Formats: sequence, structure tokens, C-alpha cells
Amino acid sequence: MRRRRKLLFYVFLLLAGCWSLYQINSLIMGSHTEKQNAGKLLYQVSLFQMELLGSFLHDANQSQGTEGLDMLRQAIYTANFTHEHLVLAFGEDELVPLKGLTQLMQYVVRLQIGGQRPLKADESQTLEQVRKQYADLYDAYGKLMSTDHKIVSSQNERLIKTDKAMTELIKKKLLQ
Repeated sequence: MRRRRKLLFYVFLLLAGCWSLYQINSLIMGSHTEKQNAGKLLYQVSLFQMELLGSFLHDANQSQGTEGLDMLRQAIYTANFTHEHLVLAFGEDELVPLKGLTQLMQYVVRLQIGGQRPLKADESQTLEQVRKQYADLYDAYGKLMSTDHKIVSSQNERLIKTDKAMTELIKKKLLQ
């Protein structure tokens, strides 16, 4: 009887130890899975914001004046905000910040500072050039995450190249 109790006690301790190890392992592996899922969801939100920005860039050329750029300015802000958080989630060693979005925001604000007025021909042309470059950037952005929820380095390199070209274009226009 005493042996039986002792044996039951050791079996219980063994089961409790196995259960604890299983829970710890699930906790560790679960947080990794949750991090991947959070990164994937943040990428989807960021991609959606980038798509909206592309749509507003397309509509900006149809706008006759600076008052029509309000929605574009908001779209730039939200796209930049979500991308910055995506960079924070994955790290700057895997994903680059997009300086072109910051420059574009400055350009649009500069256009609006003068108040409500019609867009000049060169301003409309600049927005059209930015839209074309942004289309390339968005194409790379759409292919940025692999099926296993990791950043594709070749698409990140494409983002760097396109963002640099867009940044240089806008900087040149800001300095005029």
C-alpha cells in the first residue's frame, strides 16, 4: 500500500513536470507565432494604406487646386505611419523606412501653404512623376512579404532604389 502511494506520487510528479514543460514550450512557440501573425497583419494594413495612397495620388492630378490635396496629405501620413510601425516590428536591418513619403508630405504641405489656389503646370507634372515612381514602389511593396511571413530582401532592395529616386525627385522640386 505504501509502495503504491509512493508510485502514484512519483507518477503524479512526472505528469505535472511534463505538463509544465509542455506549457512553457507552448508559451515560447506561441509568442513566436503571434509575433509572425502580428507582423503579417501589420503588413496587410500597411499594404492597404499604400494602396489608398496610390489611389489618392492618381486623383491628385485630377484636382484643379490645392484644396483637393487634403485627402492626399492624410493618405501620405497614414501610409507613412503604418510603414514606420512595420519597420519597428521587423527592424531596420530587414526593412527600410521610406523617406520618400516624408518628402512627399513636405511637398504637399508646401503646395497648400499658399492657400487655396489652382495647381501650376509644373506642380501637376511633379505629382504625375511621383505617381509613376510610386506605382513602382507599390509594386515592390505588394511583393514584400513571403508566404512564410518574412520580408523578401530583393523586394526590400527594390524599395530602397525606388524610394531613393522618389526622394531625389521631390527634394529637387522642394529646392526650386
